[in-house]
Amino acid sequence: MRKSALVLAIALAAPLVLTIAARAQAPAKPAIVGTWTGTANGGGGELLEITLVLAESEAGFSGKISDASGFVPETELRQIVLKDNKLTFELELESGSGPMLLKIELAVEAGTMKGDWFDPDGNSGSIELTLKK
Repeated sequence: MRKSALVLAIALAAPLVLTIAARAQAPAKPAIVGTWTGTANGGGGELLEITLVLAESEAGFSGKISDASGFVPETELRQIVLKDNKLTFELELESGSGPMLLKIELAVEAGTMKGDWFDPDGNSGSIELTLKK
């Protein structure tokens, strides 16, 4: 009787041990929630001091972006996706000719994000951000 109880206990514990081991080996998602500050090349050579705030939401992530000069007023982010340490999102800015959609792609690595922004006219520029502690 004792032997069968021991076998049963081992059989029940094995899946739990395997699940814990698998989670420990799975690569951790980079921590992107928080306030990020840095610079963006404005396309005309000017550097904008930008702030990106990211939070977790029911749908995944939510966020806002702005710059210190007011060129980019606080704007909600759309289509936020984090996959394979790459963060992508869109934002819509008002321009003199109407709304302009910007797409941003950033590589996430240990408290930094680096990448580029793109507009529909083919303009682009670089972005570098650091997680504020």
